[in-house]
Amino acid sequence: MTLEHIADIPGVDLQSARDSVNDIDFDWLKDIFKLSVNQQQVEVSEAKPTPLPAQHCKVLKDEEEQQVSEWRSLGLSLCTQGHVAYLILAGGQGTRLGSSLPKGCFDIQLPSGQSLYALHCRRVLKLRSISGGSIPVYVMTSPPTHEATVSFFESNGFFGLPSQDVVFFQQGTLPCVDFEGNALLSSSSTVARSPDGNGGIYRALKDTGSLDDMRKRGVEVVHVSSIDNALILPADPVFVGYFRECGAEAGAKAVPKQDAKEAVGVFALHDGKARVVEYSELSAEAAAETEPDTGRLKLREGNICNHIYTVDFLEKAATVTIPYHIAKKKIAHIGADGALVQPEKPNGIKLETFIFDVFSQASPFVVMEVAREEEFAPVKNASGDSSPESARKMIDALHRQWAVASGATVSGDGLLEVSADLSYGGEALDGLKGQAIEAPTYLQSI
Repeated sequence: MTLEHIADIPGVDLQSARDSVNDIDFDWLKDIFKLSVNQQQVEVSEAKPTPLPAQHCKVLKDEEEQQVSEWRSLGLSLCTQGHVAYLILAGGQGTRLGSSLPKGCFDIQLPSGQSLYALHCRRVLKLRSISGGSIPVYVMTSPPTHEATVSFFESNGFFGLPSQDVVFFQQGTLPCVDFEGNALLSSSSTVARSPDGNGGIYRALKDTGSLDDMRKRGVEVVHVSSIDNALILPADPVFVGYFRECGAEAGAKAVPKQDAKEAVGVFALHDGKARVVEYSELSAEAAAETEPDTGRLKLREGNICNHIYTVDFLEKAATVTIPYHIAKKKIAHIGADGALVQPEKPNGIKLETFIFDVFSQASPFVVMEVAREEEFAPVKNASGDSSPESARKMIDALHRQWAVASGATVSGDGLLEVSADLSYGGEALDGLKGQAIEAPTYLQSI
């Protein structure tokens, strides 16, 4: 049953129902429903992507070490001055991992026993030590994950970070609607809602006062990542320095597609503006096109939800009207008799925004291509690809590489994990020279 028939439900509490919809602008809801349906139709028919221009897309491995060093120095300087913040997108639950907790609380079974939150925050702590700057951490939760997330940080001592430098804020929610755009009811007095997607970051930063908090702290650049990347380099000085040198408003890290058929969105130009082109929007021919001189895919810059912004752009993005994407879902709702209905097939639409839909507003938008094996270990599935097991293997391979490059020998089939207390990204491990390391081990001292 939809909201317009709420008075017909037996035993309805009309006052509670009115209270639950006080914050909903129903004219706005109708408008974004129509915009989303129309936009979805336009995107599929009009997408003609082209590669990003070379001046706005750098391949890190192709850059001279002197250039990379200059970017790192600039980024560290900004961290030292307190101009850099790190923001974690943490609204998701660990349901697909078999956990009822927020995804960031999940222990991926490394030798250290650290959660995803710990992996992110301990690296921030190390970078604070290296730079001498504060680097505040902002954590965007959702209504289902907020209390558990705050409690988890508190019970873990904020992972060594000063509690005043960790700011939690919630993304918004949107009413669930039927196929005509009418709001559905989850109870006799409540409208069914769902989180508004990672694109809700912009309005949430503004509405919760988090943007004002950033400005008060002197933050100018914000690095943003999803919680489920176990190899993230938060507030990466090289990335920050590159971004600042370009004078960009927004940007992203990307990894090259493994092949033309990998089902991942890519950064490209559309009508002269940067955007993420979804895999489903690309023809097989366009996806397979290669550069004649390198043999690399022309459209290869895979989106890994690793973004960067100026605070000024975040302020602007909060006012930008972006499409709400539609997802047809089975939505539990109250029927005409007041009983809860659990549908067997999709009966309505959840509207959500995507974080990348404002990128077309950035001038310029820049991309840094990084190595997948060094910076992207997603934890999304319980097994197989993008699972805790695959992430552990990637961390083990990278940390073994660090140890060997520093002059150590590594033996044993178990996992090797280097503590973030020792190294942020493979640096400062010269003391391992000549050491014999037997895995499995959690390397905490040299």
